[in-house]
Amino acid sequence: MEKKALIEGVSTLEQRLQTRDRVFTIGDASAITGFGMDEAKQALDRLMQMYDCRLKVTENGDLIYDFGSLHKRGERTWAEWWHLTQLWLWKIFVFLFKIWISVTLVVYFVIFLVILIALIVAMMAGNKDGDSSSGSSSSDGGFFDFIGEIFRSIFIWNTHTPRTYYERDGYGYDYRSYEPIPSTLAKVRKKDPQKSKGFVASVYDFVFGPERVEMTREDQQKEVASYVRQNQGLITMPELIALGGWNREKGEDFFSEVIVKYQGDSKISENAVLYGDFYTLARSQSSGGDAPIIYYWDEYSPEYKLTGNTWWRNAGVIGMNLFNLSFATFFVTGALNQADIGIDEGTSQMLSIGLGWIPFTFSFLFFLVPILRYFQMQPLRRKRYLENIRKRIMKAIYLQQSAEIPLETLLAAVNSQAKGEAKLDKSTVERMMQELIYDFNGEIAIQNNGQIVYKFQNLQEELAEVRQLRSQRGSSKDLGKIIMDSQDE
Repeated sequence: MEKKALIEGVSTLEQRLQTRDRVFTIGDASAITGFGMDEAKQALDRLMQMYDCRLKVTENGDLIYDFGSLHKRGERTWAEWWHLTQLWLWKIFVFLFKIWISVTLVVYFVIFLVILIALIVAMMAGNKDGDSSSGSSSSDGGFFDFIGEIFRSIFIWNTHTPRTYYERDGYGYDYRSYEPIPSTLAKVRKKDPQKSKGFVASVYDFVFGPERVEMTREDQQKEVASYVRQNQGLITMPELIALGGWNREKGEDFFSEVIVKYQGDSKISENAVLYGDFYTLARSQSSGGDAPIIYYWDEYSPEYKLTGNTWWRNAGVIGMNLFNLSFATFFVTGALNQADIGIDEGTSQMLSIGLGWIPFTFSFLFFLVPILRYFQMQPLRRKRYLENIRKRIMKAIYLQQSAEIPLETLLAAVNSQAKGEAKLDKSTVERMMQELIYDFNGEIAIQNNGQIVYKFQNLQEELAEVRQLRSQRGSSKDLGKIIMDSQDE
């Protein structure tokens, strides 16, 4: 098709979208544009590059392009802008408050350092007749190196390293966490720095909490690309859900997103199964740079931690801030004015602000922020708990590879696969299946004896169909002999 004709056809379809007629078949597009079926599909695919689209397939094998709310691809909604604004405001607050924390720590550090130096000088003066031959500059150097490390750690605002390790929560779910910045003391004493979190890092995490290990949308796209490249360039909706854990609606959106990003082609098989064909993406000579493929259920969601510190470290941080708060309150309440120490009114006001209201506000926010975060985290923790249950049940459904699964069988399969996770009861599984049955396009049936049975006929047919399609395509990645090289003369 000529480029000009294709552009005009896409423009015609785009005008139709403005009339709220936003669901098309290829036949609809052909009738609207006057194109043949192949050309109409090209126009719809081009339109899908411009707008978010949910791809669906009917039981009769018709491919439906649903453009829904007519949202331009890559353009943020008002809700997304508001969420982004909140994130930026939070980042600005964190940045400014960390500067405040740093300055406060430096001030106290300088005070303590002056005291330490004064003590050392006094000890040296009092012991001037001691054994000078046993002295060593290396020991003093080690001490001041230690002091320097503490000073530098105040300005290391990132409280974790890029490395991760596994922890286990109270329900027995293993999840990844970032390794914290190790203690300066552990470094000097040559202990394992990964097992001792630095005090300054603990101070920052007390206020803002440790960062969670999470996959970005780009990570998920790369994972799909790796899966496609290792599976003959083909992928179906159930496989996409298995990788990312999407619900049905978000899965359909993401399916079209990767189709556009990796220049795939949405196709319907002879048995009415929708699949993505990424033939070009699968053609390669190496898979060394591919992202790791981790199924949704093979890695539990990380915990929402309030501080990530041990209880005794939190006690130390709380004690430090209580001291600051008490000292600041002394100046805020005007107790200094009541003491007859000969300070004029102007100096008293400066001390009230500098040593009173400023550190008082700091210490108050130091406690207020984690308190507010605690209440914010409660619904997130509940959501995370349910998501991990969803992972376990989804895994059992896939591994059963059966079109019909009784509730009792599913419950036994979920609990038998547990490796330290808390056992689930029947009511929990039944409630979660109300959601999963829709995501997998399944059905719930009740037999004559009252037993609940979950039917996944479509799921098993789709998985069987893509296996057949892959076997027909084969696994050869031979690119053939090079017949032209840009450096050839």
